[in-house]
Amino acid sequence: MNRKVVAHERRQAERAARRPLNRTVRNLLILLIALVTVVPLLGFAATATAAPVSSHRAGQGVGHRRHAVRRKHVAARHKHVVHHRAPKRRVAAKNATARRTSKPAAKKPVKKTTSGATTTTSTTSTTSTTSTTSTTTSTTQAAAQSTAVESPQSAATAQPVGGPAGPWNLVFDDEFAGSSLDTSKWSTGWFGSGITQPVNSSEEECYDPGQVAVTNGELDLTAIAKSESCGATRPYASGIVTTNGKFSFTYGFAEARIWLPGSGSTATDWPAFWTVGQNWPTDGEIDVVEGLGGKPCGTFHGPDGNGAGEGGACSNGTVTGGWHTFGADWEPGSVTWYYDGQKLETVTAGVTGAPMYLILNLAVDQTNGGPVQVPATMRVDYVRVWQH
Repeated sequence: MNRKVVAHERRQAERAARRPLNRTVRNLLILLIALVTVVPLLGFAATATAAPVSSHRAGQGVGHRRHAVRRKHVAARHKHVVHHRAPKRRVAAKNATARRTSKPAAKKPVKKTTSGATTTTSTTSTTSTTSTTSTTTSTTQAAAQSTAVESPQSAATAQPVGGPAGPWNLVFDDEFAGSSLDTSKWSTGWFGSGITQPVNSSEEECYDPGQVAVTNGELDLTAIAKSESCGATRPYASGIVTTNGKFSFTYGFAEARIWLPGSGSTATDWPAFWTVGQNWPTDGEIDVVEGLGGKPCGTFHGPDGNGAGEGGACSNGTVTGGWHTFGADWEPGSVTWYYDGQKLETVTAGVTGAPMYLILNLAVDQTNGGPVQVPATMRVDYVRVWQH
């Protein structure tokens, strides 16, 4: 029992001896923890207080880099757009390969009456814009064709390309600037609505309004392989528009800028821009341009020979694969044709003087037209008629 008491007292004495040492170690640990925790915080505060300007400049540098990257990105986008910008309109005067670089502003329809003209609806331009557009022409094209381009003319000030000096007054104009056909000026179909029969029995297409489109500032008449019924079942469908009952004129200069289907000097199918009277052939017919046997030709048909043709001429030049102007100056006793501003032919025999209306069509006819090509599109930039 005494031994137990003695052992207990010995342990108590050892514990008492160790207490100061434990207290010292604990205090040292607390001090060490305080140093590790507090000193870095004091250093950070001192740094932040000593150099606020440097922090601001660092942030400003980031901002500058961000704006620099944005400017570089915008510049790259701008360069990309300019490089691929599609030309919109060019006037082709004595130029067989002119492409479009700009487009006149939208036209405002107005009533206009001119001596010698029977006009249901005609238009004149009220505003116009002239723009400069970058274009790229390959070396091969430059070597093979002329690439000279004149500044675009607005419809309000434009004059016939290559025609005799004016003054000329614009009595009809369609720049096809909208998103659909202007039905105040044009109708689809040949003497009817919907799908209609062709003009000649030798044609192999039905005229379908679905093959007429106005897009990208142009009128498109497209021939496709599609069996349709229009009095008879025919293997092709194509487009036609006329101003019959909406606009007609007596004497004047009719002009259209057209991209004919085909290649080189050969026009495929049977594209045509022409005028005709109500009583054929007594009232006459002027084929401003039609692809006869693959050649672009201008012909006048009158009452002599039951409309067999009073005369005309065909061009041997390259008038496909690009935009070209085709015009006819109809005067009392004469008709003169101009292709890309160059005089083609003049006819003086049997020229009639009855009112005529306008027609644009793309037929498929292996008897009268050129080689059959489908699908094929006749593209029309504008149609204009002037009178003195």
